[in-house]
Amino acid sequence: MDSKTKTRFLVGIAGGSGSGKTTLAKKLVEECGKIGIVGQIFSLDNYYRPLDHLRFEERKTYNFDHPNAIDSTLALKHIKALRAGKSISQPIYDFKLHTREKAPVVCRPTKLIIFEGLYTLYFPKFLSLCDYKIFISTGMVTAVLRRVQRDINERGRTIEDTKHQILSTVLPMYETYVKPTQRNAHFSINWEGEEIPEKATEGLVRMLRDHFR
Repeated sequence: MDSKTKTRFLVGIAGGSGSGKTTLAKKLVEECGKIGIVGQIFSLDNYYRPLDHLRFEERKTYNFDHPNAIDSTLALKHIKALRAGKSISQPIYDFKLHTREKAPVVCRPTKLIIFEGLYTLYFPKFLSLCDYKIFISTGMVTAVLRRVQRDINERGRTIEDTKHQILSTVLPMYETYVKPTQRNAHFSINWEGEEIPEKATEGLVRMLRDHFR
């Protein structure tokens, strides 16, 4: 493997809402950092389309769980730039106001990029950029409980709003669009309970260590 191939490595992580994508991504960046591999998380959550043109009440009923809710064109442009060693101005999504914040943040390229989101393994152009693709499968009860906790604690939702969203969009969109992308993964993790799957994490870190040797 030549030095050019080793410059960057892009790991794609997909799975349903509440499956643990972000938790695993953070753990991989943390553990790789301990062995000198600097990484960052590129989250598709920041690439929901801006909804400034809609009234707030209309935004609340928007289907954020459909692939069309993602600005895949901008996400693709930015992930390509990072892979090419260029910095980007990444949007930040405000999940309480249901639109993008006014000021983006600058993200600089790193050796390791963890690309995570519901639809990381859905869009063909994303698939072609990922060096390694992971799908996290989590029991429905565990995933729903995580989703409810996150939406109430971090995104200012009520229990009724969260319940309605899970039943009307989260579960149907998972079955229709997200779950089928498991076939695009190199590796699937079956994650039950709250503890991060240690063996899977250790194996991924070893793979990345070997890649950058």
